[in-house]
Amino acid sequence: MEREIGLEGCVNFRDLGGYRADGGSIRWRRLFRSDALHELTPADVATLRDLGVSTVIDLRSDFERAHDGGPHPLEGAAAFVRAPIINEVNGRFMGDTDLSLAQRYARIMETTGTALADAVTAIAEAPGAAVFHCAAGKDRTGMVSAVVLGALGVADADVVADYAMTGRNLVGIQARLERHAAYKETYAYVPRDAMTADTGTMSELIADLRARHGDMTALLGASGVGSEVVERLRAALVGP
Repeated sequence: MEREIGLEGCVNFRDLGGYRADGGSIRWRRLFRSDALHELTPADVATLRDLGVSTVIDLRSDFERAHDGGPHPLEGAAAFVRAPIINEVNGRFMGDTDLSLAQRYARIMETTGTALADAVTAIAEAPGAAVFHCAAGKDRTGMVSAVVLGALGVADADVVADYAMTGRNLVGIQARLERHAAYKETYAYVPRDAMTADTGTMSELIADLRARHGDMTALLGASGVGSEVVERLRAALVGP
């Protein structure tokens, strides 16, 4: 089955299915990750309807939603969950060049407020397929992918490879960010490593989180995700 799905308005939309997990494999066409879903065309909306998308988790900030893209094309066609992974408390980490990109990710994941729990719970409770997205589909989306796949027992190598897959789409992502007012000014101050998708970044993140939390399930617990939600997540996403 195709992992990367071509859309007119997005360049980084893909299926998280097919990876081996504890007790089976991640089901195809149940969980997707993406970049700027707010730029979907009418044809793209039809494609997502055909894919059975019932739940959209928007990881962007309130500022981004207000200044980039206007009304979401999927409004009325899917349930929406707002889960701003980067907030006024942890936003400073993305610009902290004393930390590696992986360390920035880790600090953000540990200080999302309720956003990480809200995103994971929404995936677990989606009546159909779920998709989560930010602006680039790399950083915040990569964090959520890592914790969800990791909690379900997907091998580190697969989590790393999935993160690095964004690398082939970085030119298109960068072009979009540079032409939008919501990102143009801040983009100039973002450290250059924030526009990379190297395997080493995700490997370091996994090692960092594991050293401090033990595993991704423990990180979810610390973020407010109870064991019953993890079990619902497993029931929704893992099959033979």
